[in-house]
Amino acid sequence: MHPPHDIGISSSAYSELLLAAALERIAAVAAAAEIRSFGLHTLLSPRNRRAALASGLPCSVHGPFGYAGLGDPSEAARLEALDEHRRHLAAAAEIDATLYLVHPDWRPEPSLRDPAVVSALERSFDALRELQNETGVPIVVENMPGAGSSHFTAPGDLDLRGLGFALDVGHAAISGTLDAFLAAPPPEWRHVHLHSNAGVGDLDDPHLPVGAGVVDAAAVLAAARAAGASVVLELNSAGDVAASLAYLRGRGLIA
Repeated sequence: MHPPHDIGISSSAYSELLLAAALERIAAVAAAAEIRSFGLHTLLSPRNRRAALASGLPCSVHGPFGYAGLGDPSEAARLEALDEHRRHLAAAAEIDATLYLVHPDWRPEPSLRDPAVVSALERSFDALRELQNETGVPIVVENMPGAGSSHFTAPGDLDLRGLGFALDVGHAAISGTLDAFLAAPPPEWRHVHLHSNAGVGDLDDPHLPVGAGVVDAAAVLAAARAAGASVVLELNSAGDVAASLAYLRGRGLIA
């Protein structure tokens, strides 16, 4: 059976393999990949950049992330996170990445909205927009899980300042905002992370296979295709990839 042409696979499912081997596994089941640029798969490694180019797969790139990161009120810490993205984005440009994904802020303990964090994020987004223009690699910002744990969990939370939007449907399910995102997708919507979980309050963010939780894959794919957004399965193991693809094929959602 031919790989589905509009579903990519994140290298997160093969994190224990060297990137060349991970991309070989992905190419056997999908026509596109997303490289998580950290650990064994960091694109700061020349060997990994060569592997990405040799694979022949269209590749999006997931940048590294931590907690406050781009939204850190400490200017020194914010600039450090931004510089890390600058280096990974340059590597993404070298492999002709289809897009580069960043996380905004995230914190394990929910708290009130902080104007200082919002301001820091907007300054970071402005800087990333300049890098987007310089490199030619589109940059997308991903929504995060858990209301109050990030300043970007619901539609309209942040001004993305000319960057694109990546809908992580599992994160949105945990935040209770998936229906809102699908009902009125932001015009900047470019990309989807598809996985599942038990819904609101499932704060462990387990990245379950499609069909194993509350996420309505049919609704997600219909909305994503209508918007022209790329879709990537972001899962934890090769077995979860196989189970998700079987579920999607069994329901006629992919060829």
